Amino acid sequence: MKVKKTVRIFCIIVLCLLVLWLMIWISSRIRLQQDRAFLAENGYSHLVPVGGHSVNVLRCGAENGKHRIVAIAGFGYPDPCLSWRRMTAALEEENQVIFVDRPGYGLSDNTSQERTVENIVAEYREALKCAGVDAPYILLPHSIGGIYASYWVSRYPEEIEAVVLMDTSELRNYAPDQMRTEPDPAFLRAYRLDIMGAGGLGDLLVKTMLPEKAYYTAGEQRAEYALALLTFQNSAVIAEDAMMHRNMNETWDMLVPNDVPKLYICAEFGYSTKEELIADGGLDRETYLPFFHLDPDTDEDTLYERYLAFCKKIRENTLSVYAEKLGACEVVLLPGDHCIYSQKPDACAEIIMDFIGELNG
Repeated sequence: MKVKKTVRIFCIIVLCLLVLWLMIWISSRIRLQQDRAFLAENGYSHLVPVGGHSVNVLRCGAENGKHRIVAIAGFGYPDPCLSWRRMTAALEEENQVIFVDRPGYGLSDNTSQERTVENIVAEYREALKCAGVDAPYILLPHSIGGIYASYWVSRYPEEIEAVVLMDTSELRNYAPDQMRTEPDPAFLRAYRLDIMGAGGLGDLLVKTMLPEKAYYTAGEQRAEYALALLTFQNSAVIAEDAMMHRNMNETWDMLVPNDVPKLYICAEFGYSTKEELIADGGLDRETYLPFFHLDPDTDEDTLYERYLAFCKKIRENTLSVYAEKLGACEVVLLPGDHCIYSQKPDACAEIIMDFIGELNG
């Protein structure tokens, strides 16, 4: 009798949990529909058909401007049409800046199509064509967006007027034992929680990953969270992460130097002096002492010297080789955070505008 009662209580608890999960899952689906409607009402949604699914293409700035600048976001960045705008505002005065969300990102549909560099670049090209944005383009990639821009300019140089690589991943060839073929575990866990509806943990995860920005209006902040929620529940993003090293190798192997003007803005590894590091908040000992395998009692000067030597090594042994293989690529240092467009938007914009000005002759 006691066993039956225990089983009955257990079944009731399980049933209650299932009902709770179902309610949360339904609530999260409703929230996603509301977010899509909000983004559409506020001018963020401009979908075009690409290969059986829809891709969002948002055009900002001067419609008939001097240049068409195509923004290419890094991995997992759902909101360049918001987070880049303090930097692109100056560019938009005389140029058109086009934000294309890859499948799985923002308002673009999810896709099961393999996330190879070939397919992703083909989607960018088709999306722009369907949106009526004609070549040539100035490509403006960030982080792993540099993979796609490098492939694009090497494979289709006639479509590209110039490339500005904002602290993009420095391409190199990965040996088979160095290649990662599975998604990042932390990102995968967050994705699984979100799609399970585990439920409306989505809001909590997004707000942890994307803290509120003082320079956003209330509407912009809601739009950022909405774009993030729409992104982090899509399998295409996870599949892209798993293909990252394969895409790097594929692009590295096919790179052909050409005369298309290119500019690489080196931020994260752009530090040359201790003063530059201190001006940006200095080094976190708890992070970098283990990274460099240094003892806890290591003095500050030694830690800074090790970090600066590391930056110099990356620039000389990896970045310079990448720039040479691209061809016609100038490297400029703007020491700062990887998201340099957000940390130093004015300085970043000035460098880009000077570069574009030289294109104008």
